[in-house]
Amino acid sequence: MNPSRAFVLLKPDCSGTDRRAAVDAAVAAEGLVVACRHPVSLTPADVRFLWSEYTEDGHVLMHAFLGRYLCTAPSEVLLLRGPDAFAAARRIKRAIRSRYANGPFANLIHAAEHPGELARQANHLLGHCPECAAPFVSSEPLTSPPRPAGRDFRGETDLPALVESLWPALQSVDPSAPVPYCLDRSPVAAVYLGADRAHTLDSAVTALWSALPGITLAHAVLLTLYAGRVGGCPVAVGSHEAVSRSHRVLQAHGITTCGVGPAPS
Repeated sequence: MNPSRAFVLLKPDCSGTDRRAAVDAAVAAEGLVVACRHPVSLTPADVRFLWSEYTEDGHVLMHAFLGRYLCTAPSEVLLLRGPDAFAAARRIKRAIRSRYANGPFANLIHAAEHPGELARQANHLLGHCPECAAPFVSSEPLTSPPRPAGRDFRGETDLPALVESLWPALQSVDPSAPVPYCLDRSPVAAVYLGADRAHTLDSAVTALWSALPGITLAHAVLLTLYAGRVGGCPVAVGSHEAVSRSHRVLQAHGITTCGVGPAPS
């Protein structure tokens, strides 16, 4: 891998907006230069290739939301050159997200997290002109290992309609906390769910959907995303027995960032 080259992808909520200036300033602050800028209109096939850790059947929710986010408006890919560009690009991503991101589907910018991912994604996105035609190479695997999968909800739900119904809430700068799901008529205790980077949207929603009988998929998605965004929240209330049962199901699904406590007042 050539450490003096990297890229950042400005997603639709950054490309063509005034946030581009913040990216340019972050690039300059890292001592890098933008060698090329290329507009790109991503397709669902591009998304599947670029984020290979999300499989076709195991991450149907993630693909549905990424498609709505990345494939309905243009993005822009920037080839960066300069000292230790790979590490610098990651710092740029984190700086921009920490200032402006509103969640996983409103986080403005992408940069590769490991050399194999950099080579795979850069070779797919770049190469449109002599300046960026030189291929990226890596001794690491180019394909990211699959992330934890979830239930295939396509036979039960119109996923595009679900995404459209939730999209305004997911773009909100200050979203309201979703109402915890009511397990029974004795809301004295609560199940709490925290942010869990070991899981994906699909695996976490599947666990919640299984643990809270009767919850709608839309409600489970909102609770999962909100818990990840704020670090944790109550996701269900009920009797001590009902809450304990739900907690055990979450644990059986491998969710470790969950617990039981008093119901919120």
